[in-house]
Amino acid sequence: MLHKSSDKVRYCYQRAAEARERAMRTTDASAKATWFTIEDRWITIAQTHTMTEALVDFGAELRRATKRGET
Repeated sequence: MLHKSSDKVRYCYQRAAEARERAMRTTDASAKATWFTIEDRWITIAQTHTMTEALVDFGAELRRATKRGET
């Protein structure tokens, strides 16, 4: 089942986009690399939240199916 992204996931992707923007604006190579690393970390956190939410949803669906005798 597809569902709307949670506030946590949206927040992480927003922060990732901000980090990318800062990386693109700077001319300092070291700072640029740091901002891209920060972007990657925010994306990883967003993906982790997405996976966790999917597993929670799956577990809830399994519990509902078990109660209905569908397993």
